Amino acid sequence: MRAESLAFFKEVVWTRKRPLNELLNAQVTFLTPRLAKHYGMFPQGENFTRYDLTNVPGRGGLLTHGSVLTVGGDQASMVTRGLFVLHELLRGVVRDPPPCVDTTPVPSKPGLTQRGISMDRLAKASCSGCHVKFEPLAFGLEKFDGLGSFSQTDKHGNRLREDGKVLFPGRPAPIAYQTSAELMNLLAASPRVRETLTWKVVQFAMGRPLGAKDARNVAEIHKVSQKAGGTYQSLVRAIILSDLVRRNQPSEEP
Repeated sequence: MRAESLAFFKEVVWTRKRPLNELLNAQVTFLTPRLAKHYGMFPQGENFTRYDLTNVPGRGGLLTHGSVLTVGGDQASMVTRGLFVLHELLRGVVRDPPPCVDTTPVPSKPGLTQRGISMDRLAKASCSGCHVKFEPLAFGLEKFDGLGSFSQTDKHGNRLREDGKVLFPGRPAPIAYQTSAELMNLLAASPRVRETLTWKVVQFAMGRPLGAKDARNVAEIHKVSQKAGGTYQSLVRAIILSDLVRRNQPSEEP
């Protein structure tokens, strides 16, 4: 699974030199025969092989890789997956749960899917204020189990769904989607997600956390990069030529 994600990144970013946001919905991946079977796909070769996912429902982009989907644990937790999307793609923030709250994942059972468990939680006034900000972000991933395989029902025979709504920070209302593929396309097209990708690469390049004082420089880097195509290459070039780098002063030794 790790090799799949690394090869996918190389294909999108280095070989095809596509915009970074296409990491979220590019219709291609790389699989071994064993991983292809695990994903419910017919193996196309005996080794690590490139797969076209144009006609593979639900599969496509980093969020549908097993290496990422396992972040939800064995129960494919809506909480953990939703927080991952909120924190890593939308740069959103929520409060930590009170110390008295049991955060142990609730297992699904006959008649109750992980989405059903989430909906029960969202119906509680004491929980919904925070959980509504991130759990619905994972609704489109419900058909992927804790190890990344795709199915229409869970191990208890419960029917799974992939429709939902996504609320992007700064927007007045959520946007509905019907499939996980639509969710991936919404994320890839989101200006907020594109800005987040810039923030992450800039932070890595600078080797330190970014703060409010960096916002103006990062915004200019993002503007220049997007104008040049939004590729990794254009982003790195914009970082190198930015005031953030050219006027960067090393911190004084303590």
